[in-house]
Amino acid sequence: MWVKPEEVLISGGFWDTEVANTYFLLQHRKGAGHGSRGFAGILVGTLDSVFDTKPPPYRILHQTPSAELYYIVAVSLKKEEIDENWVWLERNLMTILATFDNDEDVTDFVRCKIESLVANSTVTDPHSTPDPDSETFKAVSHKFKKLFNLPDGEKLVNYYSCSYWLNRLPRQGWLYLSVNYLCFYSFLLGKETRVIVRWRDVILLDCTNALIFPDSIRVSTRDHEHYFSMLLRKKETYELMEQLANMAMKQLINDEEFTEDKELLTKVSKKIPKKASFLKRDLDARAHSDMYRSKFRLPLSEKLDGSTTCFLWAPYKKSYISGTLYVSPSYICFDSKIANLVSIVCPLREVLSVERIDNIKGNSSVKRALFLCTTQSSSSNSFLFNDVGDRDFVIRKLSEMLGRTIPTKNALPDNIGRKPGTRSNSISEERVEYSSPTSQSPPGSQENGASSNSESLEAETIMLPLRTLCIGPEEDLEEGEHDKRKLALWERHWNEYGRGVTMYRTVETARLVLEGLPDDIRPEVWMIFSGAINEQAMNISHYEQAVIAGLKRGGPANDEIERDLHRSLPEHPAFQSETGISALRRVLCAYAWRNPAIGYCQAMNIVASVLLVYCNEEEAFWLLAALSERLLPDYYNTKVVGALVDQGVLEDLILDHLPDLHAKLSRLGIISLISLSWFLTLFLSVMPFEAAVHVVDCFFYDGARVIFMVALAILNANKDVLEKCDDEGEAMMILSEYLSSITAAKLRYGKRKTSVCDEAVTSEGAEASVNITDIIESGYKNYGFITNVAIERLRVKHRLRVVQLLEDTAMKNTLRTVGPDCLLSEEDLRELVAYVRAEQILGADDKEIRQRSMSGNQLGQEGYALGYETFRQLFLTASPWGQGDRADSLVTSMFNMLDVDGSHMLSFRSVAWLYGVLCVGDFARKLRLFYYLHLAFPPSLDDVDTVKREEVEEEAAVEAEEYFDVIEEDFGKGKLDLSISDEERLSANNSPKKVYKDDLTGLATIHNRDYRKYEQRFLPPMNQEQFINMWRTVYSFFALETNQEIFTSLSRVGTLLLQIGEVGRRVKECASRSISESATPTDSSINTDTSSESSKKVSTLDSLMPSELSSACTQAPDKPLSTDETERKARELDVSHLMSVPSAEYSLQKSPDDESSDRETDSVSSTSNVHSSSSASHSELEWSISFEQFLANVANEERLVSFFERSFSLAEEVQKLRKRQAVSTNGNFSTATTPS
Repeated sequence: MWVKPEEVLISGGFWDTEVANTYFLLQHRKGAGHGSRGFAGILVGTLDSVFDTKPPPYRILHQTPSAELYYIVAVSLKKEEIDENWVWLERNLMTILATFDNDEDVTDFVRCKIESLVANSTVTDPHSTPDPDSETFKAVSHKFKKLFNLPDGEKLVNYYSCSYWLNRLPRQGWLYLSVNYLCFYSFLLGKETRVIVRWRDVILLDCTNALIFPDSIRVSTRDHEHYFSMLLRKKETYELMEQLANMAMKQLINDEEFTEDKELLTKVSKKIPKKASFLKRDLDARAHSDMYRSKFRLPLSEKLDGSTTCFLWAPYKKSYISGTLYVSPSYICFDSKIANLVSIVCPLREVLSVERIDNIKGNSSVKRALFLCTTQSSSSNSFLFNDVGDRDFVIRKLSEMLGRTIPTKNALPDNIGRKPGTRSNSISEERVEYSSPTSQSPPGSQENGASSNSESLEAETIMLPLRTLCIGPEEDLEEGEHDKRKLALWERHWNEYGRGVTMYRTVETARLVLEGLPDDIRPEVWMIFSGAINEQAMNISHYEQAVIAGLKRGGPANDEIERDLHRSLPEHPAFQSETGISALRRVLCAYAWRNPAIGYCQAMNIVASVLLVYCNEEEAFWLLAALSERLLPDYYNTKVVGALVDQGVLEDLILDHLPDLHAKLSRLGIISLISLSWFLTLFLSVMPFEAAVHVVDCFFYDGARVIFMVALAILNANKDVLEKCDDEGEAMMILSEYLSSITAAKLRYGKRKTSVCDEAVTSEGAEASVNITDIIESGYKNYGFITNVAIERLRVKHRLRVVQLLEDTAMKNTLRTVGPDCLLSEEDLRELVAYVRAEQILGADDKEIRQRSMSGNQLGQEGYALGYETFRQLFLTASPWGQGDRADSLVTSMFNMLDVDGSHMLSFRSVAWLYGVLCVGDFARKLRLFYYLHLAFPPSLDDVDTVKREEVEEEAAVEAEEYFDVIEEDFGKGKLDLSISDEERLSANNSPKKVYKDDLTGLATIHNRDYRKYEQRFLPPMNQEQFINMWRTVYSFFALETNQEIFTSLSRVGTLLLQIGEVGRRVKECASRSISESATPTDSSINTDTSSESSKKVSTLDSLMPSELSSACTQAPDKPLSTDETERKARELDVSHLMSVPSAEYSLQKSPDDESSDRETDSVSSTSNVHSSSSASHSELEWSISFEQFLANVANEERLVSFFERSFSLAEEVQKLRKRQAVSTNGNFSTATTPS
């Protein structure tokens, strides 16, 4: 390609000239092009690899006879492209340059011409998306994909120079980090080293400083450990590797695909350092946004736009506080430089105006200031930011964002029932206003009304906390006074620091939360500090819709909810009546509908019931959403991955801060037992909920670090006793007794019964009790240095280990459950599982259908499912039948056969069964499958073969319905209905995905058939068109065969089967004619007798098998019989004997049920009128062959038998397929791990 001319001092050195003329030279890099890779080529390649100076191997230089400088005018990676540029120069420029008298004019003309060519080649559409990557990075990305043979869709993030330790020797090279892979390449003295690791295979990632591998990054997989050292930017490299590995683990957990944030391409930014690639910028922006959302409890959709330094005016202390101002599309936030000193969260929906202030009379310190006026009437809810960096740019950004938020500014959760013109963020203030007597009354009191209102009553929400609707123990006067004092402190705090979501969050706020919240303001504080109030503000009326949809939907999640309703906080009187049970049902069902990926998980009922005690239904719903989706991510999915990850985090913290106790607990093996029950319910299930709710107060304010600090404080308090325990039972008893003895200032509903010793503990009195406030204060005092950032870093480390462990467990379970049902070996099954799982993660073609199908479907039980594209690729490349010009049609037929429920997804069990038959099954079983496939799900024919198909389709459909009806009578009982719902079927029809059902015959439209039942029953006969279709498929298997003997065998078998079918058709016709002639229509009784005699005759004929025809079926003739010879043979054979040919399908493998069915059919036919008894149906006279005839004739041909009996190693073929997709095996290759 043409490049902007650049000066070159030396034309030789590492370059050899191929062609030259007066003004241009065409050169290639030493070791490339026509030259051999001698010592010079190896040396140049090594230097280029080490210093990353490897340029394109071909270039064109411009020179003049009198000049000493050269100019590069074109470079290329391919010889053909550089030759085209050379030819263009000779044809278009040489004649013009010959007319110039001055060499300087020649050089000026050439430079201008080449620059114009470059400009013309880079003209792009102004409406197209700008290309963010530089030409250098594009070249490196192209080189990366070429070196490791990766698909075009693989995106390189960044690359670094480093050393890879191979056999304790460092190899200098380049480390490439992409979205799905970690790769390393080195070329030293002619020897190549390639390493490729999939991020999803990584189980450990850390920095080490061992003697053998100094100051290196260790990447561990199941099979290898890799060390990378001598990194110039080690911290940046490690953080990027950590981020990419964490993304891969989240893909495994949530089955989500990485997508670039294209908004960054058009984003206007200032003072943003240049990134190596757009993806690197994207990932950095994601990391900053994650930190921003976590720090200020913002919705998951919020993205950080930018940040700048400034000073916040603190009116409560009359001084400025240094910190950072954060701006995002919907929020303005501030955090002080001194941790936890003050922070602010101001939604743009609360902002009335943004003003620029340059000076204030009498206050010269105000400069480049920014004043935010909010909707709150208090002066404490307006903010002054001084000395704002890039203030004008920030103001323009805020103006744009405010303009976009104007339509939704009044859509707030706390405007229900509010008088016009007023506003408040306090939830408790208007609670009485929007509650009505109807909403406060228990739903059970209205069930005696009209039945037409039952659904509306069931979905009617309660607008008050359950604690206000139930009659519990009377509150002690001292406790009431204590609550009033705390409430007065909060009122004073709000007057000074502001109230609502825009309040100043200071050290004083943290102290008040630590002391415990009064019940009256607890829902308000929870909603604000958890960020749930923001989600509620963005989704007005969402809860009401979710309740109706969730109760109506039903499904497995709702069934699990119903089972757990009465086990949720049974000691509280609110859940001893239908009022609390109905409210809990509505909240849980609504959330299961909102987030079907989570649905419902045990322990959610405990948390939701406590939330309902203190909050109304909608507040409890949004708090549960914030807890499950943001504050405790992945805690409540089917595998409780988040809780298992935090279990590892707690173990690390115990090891660091309580090493002696860690050694004891590890020997006893109880860390995993205590952590899950503690973390999943936030201690609500292991201690009295009125005490545990204080932990929840701090958790909503301070994040996940609170539960770890409390856990460490509990273990530290029992350290001496636990170290003396002899077994895990004794240790668990000690912890249970301690937790049950924890009290709060107000404990009206008794202690949770957690052990048999609870009564003894209670009888010991107040001396044995522990106040929850003391435990929390001990946690903050001894372990307050643990930050949420440190917790998240530990989570990344343990997420790698936990997810890989779960993947291994899922694979083992799949192998254990599927193995007995298929014929594949364990090695074949393991490779098949690994391939399917890899395609689920890396391939997005089937993701939408798979996610829809696995929701509430049996496919989800195995965890591995295949869509059409994945199955097609697997079948065509790793199957003995995946060859020939009919392979695609055969794939469709196979997919239709295995897709028993019409969901467009195949269970792994069905695919494993299919490959067991194809790769391991015996000859007869394979032919039976092949015959059945073309009978029930025939592959589509070409246009030239689809003549007059309508009549055949109708007859085939009638036969198929009769055949499958018989199967359903025997096997349909007790079968689970896997048919998809109307909504899912409609969404599948509207999906842009390809429809895979084949409409060749009526057979393919019959669903809900078990594909394995063909082995348990006889197979119906095959008509002529179906046979021709099947035989065409057999021919396609040998399309590339050069041995003519195989085609002779095919012709011999096909001709004989056609003749057998023709003979049978003629015999049927003769038999039908003889029966009709012997019938007399004079009397109904005579008709009955005649019909009975005919039935007996047919039954007798069915039991006979002529030796003549048997020999004809088993012995192949040397040449095909002519039509005349066929008719002559038919006349020579006894008609009664030949009648056994068309009826063979009825006499083979008959069971008593079949015989009784035949007798019933005979009795019914005997009562029919004379015309129906004397005339044969058209289907009875149709050309047909049976499976037994097909099997017997194919078995006589040794070459066909050898093809169908040929062994096939599935494991080897799948490994080849994965290698072709993942990595090239050329050169000296060091594979990091076998991709799985």
